[in-house]
Amino acid sequence: MHEKRNFILILLLLAAAAWAFTAFFVMPPDVWGAVWQKLISVVVVLGLGAWLVYALRIEDKLPNHLEERVGGVYYGADGLCFMPTIRVVDNQAQLSVYYQNRYENPAQAIVHIRPPEDSFIIRPGLHDVHFAFRAGGGDFGVIHQPIAVPEHLQGEVIEVQLAAVSYYPRSKGARLLKHAGIPCGSLLVDWGGSAFKTGVHEVSGEVQLENPITLRLAMPKSVNSFVTDAETWKQECIASGKETSAVSA
Repeated sequence: MHEKRNFILILLLLAAAAWAFTAFFVMPPDVWGAVWQKLISVVVVLGLGAWLVYALRIEDKLPNHLEERVGGVYYGADGLCFMPTIRVVDNQAQLSVYYQNRYENPAQAIVHIRPPEDSFIIRPGLHDVHFAFRAGGGDFGVIHQPIAVPEHLQGEVIEVQLAAVSYYPRSKGARLLKHAGIPCGSLLVDWGGSAFKTGVHEVSGEVQLENPITLRLAMPKSVNSFVTDAETWKQECIASGKETSAVSA
C-alpha cells in the first residue's frame, strides 16, 4: 500500500537534500535570495523527512477492513485481530468470526467460545466450540457457522466466555496494521504436537481458559430453532493482504 507514493517521497527528499546542500555550501552568500533558499530548503527537507518517517514507520500498510466491518472495538491475539458476531441469512442464524492478520506472514489461530449451558446449539450434547483457521499475511476474512437458537432465547442477550491464541510458523514478519485490538483470554495449544486441523470444532468444556473475557451476543428473532449440520461451516477470504497491497500500489 502506498509504495509508489513512498518512492516519490524518497526522490523528493533526495532532491530537497541536494538543494539544501547547494544553498549552504555551493551558492555564493551574496547571491540574491540565498538566505531564503537556505531556510526554505531546510523546511522542505524536514517536512518530507517527517512525512517519510510516518509513512514507513507509523502508517498502516493495509486498510483496516476489520474496523470498517465491525467498528473500532474488536479483540486481538498476538497479531491476529477478530470479532465474533451473529448474523442471519434466510432465517438461519450464523455465528461469524471476522478476522484480519496484522502481519505479513501467515498465521494459525484458534478462537475459543464457551457459551452458557442454555445457549445456541451446533450439535446436541456438545458445549464449547473453537474456530481453528489459517490467515494469510494481511488477510481479512470470516468464518460462518450456522447455529440453532432455541425459541425461548430468541431476542435475548447471552454472555459467552472468549479466549484466543495465534501462532506464526515462519515468524510474524513486518507489521501491516498498528491497531492490536483488545487483549482477550488465552488457552494452551500444542502447536507442534499434531497437524493443525482447520474448521469449527466442538470441544470439551474442561479446556482450561486463561483469563477469558466476557462477550455479550444478541440472539436474533424469527430464526431456525432446530439443529443444523455441523459440517456446514465456511471460511471466506474477503480481502487478501497481498492482493490489496498490489492494487493500492
